[in-house]
Amino acid sequence: MKTTAIRRALSVILCLALLLGAVAMTACSRKGATLLELNGYTISVNQYQLLLSRVKASLYYAGYSVDSATFWDMVIDSEGNTYDQYFRNAALTDAKRYLAAAVIFDEEGLVLPQSYKDAIEEDITEYTRDAGSKSALNNQLSAYGINVDMLRDLYLLEAKYAYLQAYLYGAEGEKIAANVRHEYLTEHAVCFKQVLIRSFDYVYETDLNGDEIYYKVGENNAKVNNIAYDVINGNIRLDEFDKTIVDKNGDAVYYLPNGSIAYDTEKGVRSVVYDANGVAKTVKYSAEEMAEHKAAAEEMMASVAKGDFPAFEALLSEYEVSGDDAFVTDGTYCFLYTTGDNDYDYLNDIADVLAESEEGVVRMVSSEYGYNVVMKYPIPEDAVTNAAYEDWFGDLSTRVVAKLFHGKCEPYMEKVTVNNEEFANLPSMKQISTNFSY
Repeated sequence: MKTTAIRRALSVILCLALLLGAVAMTACSRKGATLLELNGYTISVNQYQLLLSRVKASLYYAGYSVDSATFWDMVIDSEGNTYDQYFRNAALTDAKRYLAAAVIFDEEGLVLPQSYKDAIEEDITEYTRDAGSKSALNNQLSAYGINVDMLRDLYLLEAKYAYLQAYLYGAEGEKIAANVRHEYLTEHAVCFKQVLIRSFDYVYETDLNGDEIYYKVGENNAKVNNIAYDVINGNIRLDEFDKTIVDKNGDAVYYLPNGSIAYDTEKGVRSVVYDANGVAKTVKYSAEEMAEHKAAAEEMMASVAKGDFPAFEALLSEYEVSGDDAFVTDGTYCFLYTTGDNDYDYLNDIADVLAESEEGVVRMVSSEYGYNVVMKYPIPEDAVTNAAYEDWFGDLSTRVVAKLFHGKCEPYMEKVTVNNEEFANLPSMKQISTNFSY
C-alpha cells in the first residue's frame, strides 16, 4: 500500500473522530467487559465494536472495499500489518483520545447545555418512530452490540466531546490565532505555481464544414451565444435576394475566400461538447504528441535555475499568452496538504514531490492528465487571511483543531489502561457490521 494511501486511510479515521465526537464512553458495567479505562471512564468491548462499525461505514463512503472477502486480510506494509490490524489500531488510538476528552471536560468544569441533551432525545425519538417501537429499535441496534439506553449514553458523551472542542477552540476554530494556522500550513502544506501540459484535448462544437466554432465572450470571459467573426479577413455575402446572410442571432456572417466561415480565433472562445451525464468530452493526444509534450516539460525544467522565481514567472506568462491549448498555466498560488488526503491521487503525488523538495526547485510530475511542471514557492505570509486563497483552505480549521486537540489529549492517552486480552479477542473488521445509521 502506498504511503499516501495509508495517510489518506488514517485521515478517514481522524475526520470521523472530529465529526462524530467521542463514542462509546461510559463507566457502567452493564455494558459488557471493559476494554479501556481512564479515571473511572470506560469503553466496553461492545461499545468499541460500535466505534469500529462507524469506521467501517466511513471507509465504505471513502471508496474502500469493506465487503470484499480478501480486503481486510491484505498486507499493507513491510511489517506485515493487514487492513484489519491497521484500522483496529487506528480506532484504538481514537478511542483513547475519547477517554482523554471526557477527563478534560470534567477538569475544565464544563456542564453540557440542556439544548444538547434535547437534540439527542429528538434523534432517539425519530429512530424509535422509524423502527416502529423501542423494542424494534433495540433489535436493530443489537447488530452493533448496543441498545437504546447505551446509544443515549454514547450520544451524550459525543456531545461532550464536541462541546469541549468548541469551548477550547471555537465552534469553527475561530479562537485559533492566524499565526497558529500559518504555522500549521508551513508544516503540513506546500505552495506552488505550475504549467500543465495536458495529455488530452477537449472536443469542441463544430459547424457543418467541421470547423470549430468561436463565440464572443462577455463579462469574465464567459461565452455568449453570439458567434465571433473575423471581420478583418472575412467578408459578408448576399443571398439571392441581395440581402446580407445572417445567422440565427441576426448577426452578419463573415466568410473566407474558400467558403468557410471566418471565425475570430483571437478574441473568441470555443464551446466544449458534453456527454449525456454532463461530462466534457475529450480526445487523447497521440504518443508522438505526448513525446513532444514531455520534451517540452523537460526543456521548461532545464530553463529555470533553482530559486529563479522571476524566470518561472516569465515562463508562466509565456505560455499564458501563447494560446497553445495543450499548455495550461496557473500563475496564482496553489496549495496542497502533505497529509495525503487531497481530492485526487495526482494532487497527492505533486504534494509528495514538493514536500521532499526545497523552495525554488522546479519538478515534473506525470499523471493521466499530462505533465505538471511545478515550482515550489514559500507559503505566503497572508495565506490564511487573504480571501484570494480561502478556497484552498476550507477545512483548515478542522485540521488545526485536530492537531491542537490531539496534542492536548496525548498526555492523558498515555495513562489509558487497555485490556489486551479483550482487544485480541475482538471480532475482525470483516465480522463487524457496517453502521450507516448510528
